[in-house]
Amino acid sequence: MLKEEIEEAKRSVNTDAVQITIGEVSNMYTSKELNILPDFQRLFRWTNDRKSNFVESILIGIPIPPVFVYENEDGTWELIDGLQRISTLLEFMGVLKNLETGKLQRSQLQKTKYLPSLQGLFWEEKAEGEVAIDKALQLFFRRARVEFQILKHPSDPKTKFDLFQRLNRGGAYANEQEVRTCSMVLANAEFVQAIRKFAQREDFRKVFQITPEQEGNQRDVEYVVRLIVHTFTEFDRTLDVQEFLDAAIVDILTTKGQDDVMSTITWMVESLYRTFGERALFPPPEAAGGVAPRFSLRALEAIAVGISRNKAAITALADADGFLKERITSFWQQPQVPEMSASGLRGTVRLQRTIPFGNDWFKPND
Repeated sequence: MLKEEIEEAKRSVNTDAVQITIGEVSNMYTSKELNILPDFQRLFRWTNDRKSNFVESILIGIPIPPVFVYENEDGTWELIDGLQRISTLLEFMGVLKNLETGKLQRSQLQKTKYLPSLQGLFWEEKAEGEVAIDKALQLFFRRARVEFQILKHPSDPKTKFDLFQRLNRGGAYANEQEVRTCSMVLANAEFVQAIRKFAQREDFRKVFQITPEQEGNQRDVEYVVRLIVHTFTEFDRTLDVQEFLDAAIVDILTTKGQDDVMSTITWMVESLYRTFGERALFPPPEAAGGVAPRFSLRALEAIAVGISRNKAAITALADADGFLKERITSFWQQPQVPEMSASGLRGTVRLQRTIPFGNDWFKPND
């Protein structure tokens, strides 16, 4: 049985391997045959020290670890793993485009352990006082080879999501959501754009208390992902929370209708903001058990998701806003609420309390 499973898995991961010179990699990037999606490029975060050490490794002949790409229908490649390395090469050669300005980025090397004379060098001189790496080393650098592992089309498209997660989880990325967002873009870029646009709404930002710092680390996008996932998918207890969010959002992006999903959470946020304003998910001072007066995932999962799940029944009421006002106010008086965020409570256990309770609590006539 195991042998059959292995063979089936191999068929879904249809790969090939080629070696390409760095000069050819540069040409492929400039001719748009090698694509670095914007979401990936935003995660290019190597320090100048690491960039210089990587260039040093190439110049002294240390082999470059394999880079993984996905082959599209038109034959172009999408970078799946190797962002930091490939971006470092392109930036040093002065061909990497800045996402915001569209201008070409350049890097200046610093001294390294074995090659201290790299200090201050550029790929080429473009201003007075700049010093370029000499022509012979440029040629050596351009001729150095990179191994590309190619996930060939028509492999199962979901394979590239899984491969990206496996290769990049726990890598040089700031947090789980940034890696998840890249997988989401691979699944459905248009849907992800709608999610991002939603996260910029003023009512959403106020209700969910989004700060500039949270926006910077994609916490706002994570909240939208949690809303969507918990509204449209039942929690899988065999997974931890992050694994569940990873799998569930990709499934939704590839199987659910974008308009239906976004209209549901849009209605929910508009309803919350209309009835309670920016304090919609804040417990009142008289909340049961001395619940702290701040926004928490408990409120997102029990109140926001509970309302979204019951959209059809709530909108059928003669006074939907009145129903929401009464249920949200009385929600905070329930003895079960403090137990939803007890100290030391694991996220998997919390979800098994908040989601079912909210689903039942905001169901009319129950």
